[in-house]
Amino acid sequence: MIHVKKPSEPKEVDRWTEKRALFGVYDNIGILGDFQVHPKDLIIGPKWLRGWKGNELQRCIRKKKMVGDRMFDQDFKNLSKRISFLYRRFNRTGKHR
Repeated sequence: MIHVKKPSEPKEVDRWTEKRALFGVYDNIGILGDFQVHPKDLIIGPKWLRGWKGNELQRCIRKKKMVGDRMFDQDFKNLSKRISFLYRRFNRTGKHR
């Protein structure tokens, strides 16, 4: 006799989470806005991260370059330490050597 497993019950999924509800909300901005505004201009976040992509070392260097002169001493020191640590780590390990 062959034993056949019963299919599992379907999962209960919340279709109205914030991520799902706002999916594609800026897709039609070019059509309705006459292509004057790019969706990357609508991103809310720090200036040094808007419309930009990179790893943690690149992000820290970019932050130091853009707002380093306006940072508190301890924050600037911690950022510099993080950059030196990541610089050593990226140079010693990984596919980018």
